[in-house]
Amino acid sequence: MEIRLLSLWGGFLRSAALIAITLLALCIMVSAVKLEDVPRHLGVIVGIVILLIMLPAIIVGLWNAMSFGQHLGMISLGIAIAVLLAASRGRSHDRRGR
Repeated sequence: MEIRLLSLWGGFLRSAALIAITLLALCIMVSAVKLEDVPRHLGVIVGIVILLIMLPAIIVGLWNAMSFGQHLGMISLGIAIAVLLAASRGRSHDRRGR
């Protein structure tokens, strides 16, 4: 399951990077991006892709380093935040309806 998710994540990142580079090339062709700025834009694209590739490894490493009690605390914190967000959305929806 984990390997399949990581391969799907890698495929998504490859597709997103290809789309970003294609859009950059189109912008160069229509002169929307100066040639002097192309290395900076490519660097940003590559940097974001590298960070997004490293993100799952960081999250898995942090999760594996936690104890069972910390796991339960993180899960309960996530549930509490979800409940509070749902309640605040309900209140804002009620205000708009009046």
